[in-house]
Amino acid sequence: MNKIAFFALMLALGLVGGCGNKKEEKKEEKDLARISQKQDKIEVKAAKARLAPFEMELVSNGKVNARRKAVLAFITNDVVRKVHVKNGERVKKGDPIVSVDELKAGQQLEAARLSWEKAKLELRGRLMNEGINSLEDTLDERVISKTRLENIKLQIGYTSAVKEYEKAVYDYSNITVYAPFDGVIADLEVKEYNQSSAYKEVCSVIDDATMEIVFNVLETEIAHLKAGMEVEITPYANDKVTLKGTVTEVNPKIDENGMVKVRATTDNPKAVLVDGMNVSILAKRQIADKLIVPKTAVLPRQGRKVVFVYENGRAIWKYVETGFENSREVCIESGLKEGEEAIYENNLGLSHECEVTLINKKE
Repeated sequence: MNKIAFFALMLALGLVGGCGNKKEEKKEEKDLARISQKQDKIEVKAAKARLAPFEMELVSNGKVNARRKAVLAFITNDVVRKVHVKNGERVKKGDPIVSVDELKAGQQLEAARLSWEKAKLELRGRLMNEGINSLEDTLDERVISKTRLENIKLQIGYTSAVKEYEKAVYDYSNITVYAPFDGVIADLEVKEYNQSSAYKEVCSVIDDATMEIVFNVLETEIAHLKAGMEVEITPYANDKVTLKGTVTEVNPKIDENGMVKVRATTDNPKAVLVDGMNVSILAKRQIADKLIVPKTAVLPRQGRKVVFVYENGRAIWKYVETGFENSREVCIESGLKEGEEAIYENNLGLSHECEVTLINKKE
């Protein structure tokens, strides 16, 4: 009997211990479920729908042109003796670009000077025959008429000698081509020891301190663009750089494609813009107060537009109608009220009344 009692006692103790363990396991499972439920809440960011002036954005593509660009050519034809610059080099007004041999031009200048001196001697001889002792007396038409004097000059070749001398002086003074203004050298192809006549152009000098941007807009935008309007200019080659520009003119004519040509200028102190470069143009204008939310807050659902609004720890699904929009924000025409918190980040996987955690309450 003692053995039977002992075994019965042990069995009872085992059953009691087993029930206790099951209760502890169920408690742990409930705690884990609560923790998991807390961790399953989606973290989101929200911004209050606000009533404010809305910035309309007009985006277009444009081409950069230098406001001042000089295409230089040889004036005096001879052998190229010296190329003073290279492409991309910056020059100041009056800096030498290229020079041709001066010997031929110098000889022509001296020959023209001698011809002119000879013509002057012949002119004095003819005037003395007319009873005039000095060239100063020819200024008085009472001594000799202007027509008579001109005829004498033509007969002895004096007039042509003067013209040839002036041309020789001009050619000699242009044996070197100089920069007409500050700028940068482009399209230089001239090589030394070649005839200058082999080159149609010497090079281009581009003043890139201020650049002009030409772009087209739709005819529906012509009423919203005017001279003095500010634009933002971003090169496609470097989209991290944005320059401020000003509209200078709006062409009052619409082309066959329904486009209007607009010009703007911008300072280019760091030479970011290059003649011929393609850029993006962003023009902004403000319209009357609108209810505004971040653009990412509006989602397409079931063929309509939806905004999830944060309310008491839950995401509430609301259908909305939208109006104007730009690259960052959108106008809400109906469906939201001012001050409601529109969820704009981590909202793609939300469903109606799902629990969320707002992580930017101070914004």
